Amino acid sequence: MIRGINPQSKPVLKQVLSIGITFGMCLPIAWAQQPNVDSIRVAVSQEDSQVELQVKGLFSIVTANTGRTLHEGRRLHRLKIQGTSQGIALGEKQLPILGIRIEPKREDTTISLNGRPLRGALEITRREDLTLRVINTVALEDYLRGVLSREAPDYWPIEALKAIAIAARTYALFQRVTKAEQDYDVTGDVMSQDYGGKTSEKAATTRAVQQTAGLILLYQGRLFPTFYHSTCGGMTEHARVMGPFDVQPLKGGVSCSLCYASPFYSWQRRLSRADIGWALHKSSYGSIGPIQDLQVTRRTPSGRAQQITITGKSRTLLLSGFEFRSLFGFDHIRSPLFSITPVEDAFVLDGHGWGHGVGLCQWGALELARRGFSAAEILVFYYRGADVVSLKDLKDQPITAIIQGGKSN
Repeated sequence: MIRGINPQSKPVLKQVLSIGITFGMCLPIAWAQQPNVDSIRVAVSQEDSQVELQVKGLFSIVTANTGRTLHEGRRLHRLKIQGTSQGIALGEKQLPILGIRIEPKREDTTISLNGRPLRGALEITRREDLTLRVINTVALEDYLRGVLSREAPDYWPIEALKAIAIAARTYALFQRVTKAEQDYDVTGDVMSQDYGGKTSEKAATTRAVQQTAGLILLYQGRLFPTFYHSTCGGMTEHARVMGPFDVQPLKGGVSCSLCYASPFYSWQRRLSRADIGWALHKSSYGSIGPIQDLQVTRRTPSGRAQQITITGKSRTLLLSGFEFRSLFGFDHIRSPLFSITPVEDAFVLDGHGWGHGVGLCQWGALELARRGFSAAEILVFYYRGADVVSLKDLKDQPITAIIQGGKSN
């Protein structure tokens, strides 16, 4: 691993970009039948018992399993769809089917879900608990237009936006290739990439997507999951916190004071003993009695909380950094990079950064762009050893990906 590259030294970065780094070994995954990498399947809703559908423009509604046409038209006004014990209800009409697909017939057709306009097609499936799963199948580049505008401010320098666009495209493509046999590739929230659909698109972020069209990151010729986050708070994290990923560009340890201008670089939270007890009582962990102590009992090499020990009167609970943040909300406990100080009937968390800390630091990318670095130089600073390539150069070969634990499936 190359550590401590000075962001002021552009020639060094350019040299790293040109030669790459090839440490480490992981096994690839390649599908016998390559999935269509021009589109992606986004789970935009998974637990709603009812959704509302609107369509402007030519469209058709077909059954999901057989493709039988149920309806065709030019406009659809606020149709409520819900799951029933017999199948699916379209308004007042009960159908003995488990899924429908709404397909646009023209590029200017807009399908709206719960008032949110989306590009592409929608598939609505009834689940066993009668909730609905809605999957938006959309062109990859159109998907990115709805992602980048939510993941980065449109007033940021274009090179920072381009770097994030390439990372977002690579992440989406990695999910597309490795989840081809599953029902969807990504979710439409921050657990994958925040996806706002058509109305969230902005001119500057769309331009960044267009100027990087087809550009992705590869390590030793293979896709890897290009995680990224808002603010690292000083140093990036190893991807093992996201799963059994051990690939050179995601080994973390990148010293980054570049995100100091982020409003999330430093933060503080106060958790009373009662707050902790109530949060546990409401969660699947259950009550552990009156809270006696809260400590970080193990840290990762980057200093982030790997294990938090909560001591109650009746029992002791061990949580990972992710589980602890999830317990109180990721917006409330912004990152696992924090210290804990007991104060009277509470604990004060002094923290740094926002997000898991793996991969590209967005506020760091902003600062590098302000210093004149290109998108490619920004990417190689955070993903050490990766190469920026074009999908056009891969059209005659299968796209392979490095997966968790280096195993194939």
